Amino acid sequence: MRILPCMKNYNEDEYNSKQIDREIKQWIRSYNEAIKLLLLGTGESGKTTILKQMRILHVQGFTASERTQKVQHIRRNTHDAIYEIVRNMSTLSIALQNPKNIRSQQFILKIGADGPTDYTEDYFDHVRALWKDAGVRECYKRSNEYQLIDSAEYFLDRIDLIAKPDYMPSDADILRCRQKTTSIQKIEFKVKVPKSMHGGVQEFWMFDVGGQRGERKKWIQVFEGIHAIWFLVACSDFDQTLREDHTQNRLKESLVLFEDVWHSRFLIDAGIIVFLNKQDILEWKISQGRSIGHYFQEYHEFDSPGDEYTRTKLFIRSLFAEQTKKKRERRKLTASAERFVVMEASRTRECYFHFTTATDTDNVRTVFRDVHQIILTHHLNSIGVY
Repeated sequence: MRILPCMKNYNEDEYNSKQIDREIKQWIRSYNEAIKLLLLGTGESGKTTILKQMRILHVQGFTASERTQKVQHIRRNTHDAIYEIVRNMSTLSIALQNPKNIRSQQFILKIGADGPTDYTEDYFDHVRALWKDAGVRECYKRSNEYQLIDSAEYFLDRIDLIAKPDYMPSDADILRCRQKTTSIQKIEFKVKVPKSMHGGVQEFWMFDVGGQRGERKKWIQVFEGIHAIWFLVACSDFDQTLREDHTQNRLKESLVLFEDVWHSRFLIDAGIIVFLNKQDILEWKISQGRSIGHYFQEYHEFDSPGDEYTRTKLFIRSLFAEQTKKKRERRKLTASAERFVVMEASRTRECYFHFTTATDTDNVRTVFRDVHQIILTHHLNSIGVY
């Protein structure tokens, strides 16, 4: 009788364990080789919009399924816009110009902030009627006096398109879709490296975190290993207050936050690039006669050539540039949800500034090209290659 050699039994648990080990090693290798970028800034400064732009420019954009999922969010944004406008008309003592629209106003207010359970044609008819009303438009023009999403006009102007049953959001629609970031988001993409900088392809990992005060306590989780900070400033926020604190000016809050980031010892090895964002809205506000001088008295002493818009944007840049030059005031730093810095940095470093409009893909493409060079140079210098 022939005896067959004993075959080693297949151990599925052992195989799975080794497979997990291989995947972890691959992840660690990718993590170590990738340049890690962190988006920071106050709420609604444009961080998530930049993350979306990286998907459009360096990944493959948005799938049909993802676009379909955005429909409800965009319709919700549209409702938020019209609801906040008509809700604040009485506060600002603004009346509807067409008495026939009172029924539409009551209809929207009765639905409430959460929006309708079903976006019917009747609902959209009420929104259309209200958006055509001169009183509603007047209240919209005073939106800096209450909380309104930046994309309100954009979506309300496109109400006929958004109301269609087969509506499919465009890239521009998705870029303007507002969703509060309450978790850490990450995107991975690869960019070609110029031959002058050794060529090849460089992998990037970009992280986005919530900017509202209550979300900042999570920031420390993603500080380790960050190569560059993209700090976003909503320049158009100079005449607005925070959603979470109506007594605090948004731009002044951004300055306080930038001071924390600049002096944080946890970010001492990271290059810092400031995106002076929402230039399109800033320019529109200035054209409407609004002045940053009402909120920052030092603007009246600011000496700069150019028109009012140019002078304003250069003044805002100077506010942040000054933060990089002055020594931090010695004060007790509290470990609260609003502050995250507990130890201070002392090493001198450079800060780069760019004027941006995050919803403009061409603008972001051009800026990223410049920023890409800065980040690569900083990274190669740090590892002694360049």
